[in-house]
This record gives sequence, structure tokens and C-alpha cells, in this order.
Amino acid sequence: MPGALWRLKSEGFRLFTLTNNTAAISRRQLAHAQLLDVFEQCFSVEESQRYEPAPETYAVVTRALKVSAARLYMVACHTWDTIGAVSAGWNAALIKRTGNDAIDVLPEPHITVCDLSEMADRLIATYKR
Repeated sequence: MPGALWRLKSEGFRLFTLTNNTAAISRRQLAHAQLLDVFEQCFSVEESQRYEPAPETYAVVTRALKVSAARLYMVACHTWDTIGAVSAGWNAALIKRTGNDAIDVLPEPHITVCDLSEMADRLIATYKR
């Protein structure tokens, strides 16, 4: 699936990460997967000192990127990440995995797909400049 990330980047999408982990661990994992160069920035809850889905966590990212919340997309395979993002005014996309689907009584993701390639296709088709 790394190809889908590179495709998004080549189409002009700004990619970043947001994790409940430390930034150092996140960067190390991305470097090991040879994906660090795909991402413009790696955000961690260290900046907000609040774990996702706390709204402060998303606000830190929004301010740092100087983009309105409505222009951001959280792409995740954990429902709670998309719930937090939508609650903070972001768009969200859920990549479904076995046992993990949108919960219809909470804020639902705007897009739900089965894999990252399908996600890239949808985002490019919708937002290509």
C-alpha cells in the first residue's frame, strides 16, 4: 500500500501523521517502513498533551498546518480516530478491517473503504486540482 501514499503525494496532497505515540517512535516506524519521506510532518499527542480523540489534539495540527479543519482528512483504520476527527471539524475516512466498522450512533466517517488504494482513488477523484 505504500504506492497509494506516494500517489497521493504526487497528486499534490499534503500528507502528515498524527499518533498517540511519541513523535520519535512514529518517525522511527516510518523510517523502518521507508515511508518517512512521504509525510510533510509527523504530529504526536506530545504537542497537545491530550490523547486522541481530544479536540485539542486536532487543533494543534490544524494550527500548525495553517489549514482550516474542514480541509483536513483523517485517514485511519480505527473508528475512534475518525470519530475524534469528525468531532473536531475534520473530514474522515475509515479503512475497514475485520471487526472494525463505522458506528452508526456516533459521527460517521465521510468515506469508508476496504484499503488504502481505494482511499487514494476516492480522494484523488474528489479533490484533484
